[in-house]
Amino acid sequence: MAKPSKISGFPEWLPEQKIAEDRVIALVKNIYESFGFAPIETPAVELLSSLGSKGVIDKEIFTVQRLKAEEGDKAELGLHFDLTVPLARYVAQHDHELVFPFKRYQLQKVWRGDRPQKGRFREFYQFDIDIISRNDLPLSCDAEVVTVITLVMEALQFGAYTIRINNRKLLAGLYGALGLDEAARKAAIIAVDKILKIGRDGVSKELAKIEGISEAAITTILRSTEIQCSVSDLPQRVAELSIASPLIDEGVQELVTICALMPEKAREKIRIDVSLARGLDYYTGLIVETTLDKHPEFGSVISGGRYDDLASEFTDQKLPGVGVSIGLSRLMELAFTEKLLSTAKKTPTVALITVYNEAERPMLNEVAQELRESGVSTEVFYKSPKLGKQIEYAEAKGIRYVVFVDAATRQIQVKDITTKEQVAVPSIRAWADSIRTR
Repeated sequence: MAKPSKISGFPEWLPEQKIAEDRVIALVKNIYESFGFAPIETPAVELLSSLGSKGVIDKEIFTVQRLKAEEGDKAELGLHFDLTVPLARYVAQHDHELVFPFKRYQLQKVWRGDRPQKGRFREFYQFDIDIISRNDLPLSCDAEVVTVITLVMEALQFGAYTIRINNRKLLAGLYGALGLDEAARKAAIIAVDKILKIGRDGVSKELAKIEGISEAAITTILRSTEIQCSVSDLPQRVAELSIASPLIDEGVQELVTICALMPEKAREKIRIDVSLARGLDYYTGLIVETTLDKHPEFGSVISGGRYDDLASEFTDQKLPGVGVSIGLSRLMELAFTEKLLSTAKKTPTVALITVYNEAERPMLNEVAQELRESGVSTEVFYKSPKLGKQIEYAEAKGIRYVVFVDAATRQIQVKDITTKEQVAVPSIRAWADSIRTR
């Protein structure tokens, strides 16, 4: 007999955890839809040529191939490692069927060949929103996406949080003014993106490996990573670097404009962080990461940014976009580990109907169905042991109400497990309406 064992990197929730996750999904979905985002779903696989576009070939992509493939056959498909590349293909493919600006949300699993560790899985859910436009995408869309992040974090109530934002134009302008060519700029962004993991000294060593970079440039780049301020202070802090570039000015002005377009309450959670780089090549403007203040070691729980030409691999049309992604499975693991939300409920069942003897089961099934039709999730106990055993089952699963039905008189009594109160119920439908209202 094979011994069951957990597969590393593939999360598996208990019923109470999955119920809690579904509550989070419903909450986030409601916020997304309140802004007009519509759901889509794409295949789990994409062409490897698509997944390898835009500088993301270094990701450890899982390929898909039949176990008994013909000798010499090469894999053409891979499991998607995020939802942004599939979105670009989807929008280009359905261009004439979509209404622009196209606002979508998407909840699907993604797969990465990462080394499993705390907070990093090989299979996990992402929960994305994006706004895609034709030719031109106003900064109001960037502001809307960041505003959505604040509402999600407020609704989750996982504790204090900070939304860090930066602009790739600012970084590109700065690094270009320091004499770095395109390849060196990309390498510098990748190095700076590691600052929370390897620190300033580690970044300095990574920068020193870049061909053609000067000591003065390294010093200025490290100074720029110290700029962590409010948006009102950003122009002055950047000016103190004494580096002039139209692209720097454009990046700074975009950040100022985005923040000005956000509601004041949302703006209070924003912090400019010039050390924020995000390594993926397709970001061209705003970049954003969200962290929980009490768990900075966990990293970002919602991240993303703006991309002006991601779909260029699939179409000649310019389809700029901006979006963010929630690493849902990672976030839920943190919530479970740190007890950031309740997992007391092990079942969706609200009421349990007890069974005195099996002859009464048909009648009890009718009562149960009446409750279900009234909107109350209901179980009839699967056996007819002593009532104490049935009540213990309700307590163990977090079922709040236990229903007793007198077969002879059809009189019904309900016990509230939480308050220990037991009352007679003249009308089962009226009682169902009352608890549904509560």
